[in-house]
Amino acid sequence: MAIKVVTKDCTQLSDAELAEMADICADGPSLYEVGQLSKQVEAWVLVSLAREGNGLKGFSFCTLERIGGTPSVLIGLASIKRTSKRSSVLRAILADQFKRAVMAFPDEDVLMGTRFATASGFEAFRTLDDIIPRPDHKATGEERAWGRRLAKRFGIDTSSYDDKTFIA
Repeated sequence: MAIKVVTKDCTQLSDAELAEMADICADGPSLYEVGQLSKQVEAWVLVSLAREGNGLKGFSFCTLERIGGTPSVLIGLASIKRTSKRSSVLRAILADQFKRAVMAFPDEDVLMGTRFATASGFEAFRTLDDIIPRPDHKATGEERAWGRRLAKRFGIDTSSYDDKTFIA
């Protein structure tokens, strides 16, 4: 069965969908509950829901915005159900978000920004060009400045963010 991704405004999420999202989180390493997910609904504009059949397989909060005039897709809290198809679910969610970026910002380069709990999250973006930070790459001043802008946008205090390692 094919994976179908629907992206909608966070305010359109039903209580049943929030409960499904919490169930996915409970089965994985991120133990987010409905209350914490409800706070994400208030913090983000869009949510992408990946379904296979009737079951929710993954989700991601995101927003399309301009940061300093640069078109950006910011990805917030996300969780994918631990199954053999989790890579396909993740790719489907990201493909939908990439498509939205192209539609919202045609003919422009788009900055993708997110936060990872572990470095394994980089795997999701391996098809993109110019990933910063990356192994064996010394970030330029401009790249570090973008890191600081994104940290500020994600609400990270400047005193707890290292712009040379991109670690908060």
